[in-house]
Amino acid sequence: MSEQDIPYEDLIIVKLSSNHDLTGFKCSDDDLDEFIHFDALPQRDDRLNQTYICKYKEEIIAFFTVSADSVKINRKDKKRIGVNYPAFPAIKIGRLAVHEDYKSRNVGSTLIMYVIGLALKLGEEVGVRFISVDAYRGVEKFYEKNYFVELAECEDEHLAMYTDFENWLPSVRY
Repeated sequence: MSEQDIPYEDLIIVKLSSNHDLTGFKCSDDDLDEFIHFDALPQRDDRLNQTYICKYKEEIIAFFTVSADSVKINRKDKKRIGVNYPAFPAIKIGRLAVHEDYKSRNVGSTLIMYVIGLALKLGEEVGVRFISVDAYRGVEKFYEKNYFVELAECEDEHLAMYTDFENWLPSVRY
């Protein structure tokens, strides 16, 4: 398989439904594979998160999950923003996985841009400034490449990280 980036316009991103066939999805991480196959729909039904799938040529090649969150950002960012809130509104990427056959083709970064778009749209109705993620250790470089910074050390295999919309869209003003 070619290792070229997949253009954004060739991807279809939609909410996961019970009609989607996930049998061929495998991302090389048992926890993420188990989530998409067994937990995504029940958690959606419990209003804990919303899972989106990404299709390329009719094949499901990735997914991500989003939910509401708040983050306690570092002092430098608080000073830059000029507001001293104890926590700031955010959208959390709960899970993000790319099919093992499509890794290193810019799909994950494209999904983060999609989440930024979702958050900006939501931001027209409610306050939201940051995207947060509890990244698995070992993939933090991927998130750093996408403008995420470390928020706090977690006690398990995750690293709490966040990105400010201003890093992505410095010219966007309301």
